[in-house]
Amino acid sequence: MKKINNKLKKTKDMKHFLISLTALCILASAVNCSGQKEDGRIQADLESAFKQNLKDSTLVTGWYYVTDSSDGFKRQLDKTDVFYFIDPNPILIKNHFDKSELYETSENQFALSIQIHKNYESLWADATEKSIGKRLGLIIDNKLVCAPIVQDRIEGGASSLQGNYSNEELKKFMKQINK
Repeated sequence: MKKINNKLKKTKDMKHFLISLTALCILASAVNCSGQKEDGRIQADLESAFKQNLKDSTLVTGWYYVTDSSDGFKRQLDKTDVFYFIDPNPILIKNHFDKSELYETSENQFALSIQIHKNYESLWADATEKSIGKRLGLIIDNKLVCAPIVQDRIEGGASSLQGNYSNEELKKFMKQINK
């Protein structure tokens, strides 16, 4: 009788173990699928923007890699005589921006702060790390408004536009980003 009770106890313990393991697997699968779903949505957004860019030779508002290759779209940096080639495959588009706001710099100039949504911060950080010593281009309404040289990996999703623009011009850019 004691052997039977031990076997029943082991079977019961095994059943609890399997139920717990199954629940853990389902939870892990849900978390993994959720991450994959988010990544899939990001890729779908970027692919859609890329197709739109290629379709009508315009660039949707967002951040892009500046390339040395003439395979990119040639754009003049606004308010200069300098031209750059922009890879039409965006890094981030305005849908990935969380908010933009005007602020005054310590040099009493106005600037536009663009905060990238937290879901896309790692994408931005990786792109900036990949571009250290190179330029990235900010396109707003198919216009290259800045092309800074990246100095370091940028964590936290921050980016900004400053210099060469009046407060009114920056307000206009902010409205275009936020619409």
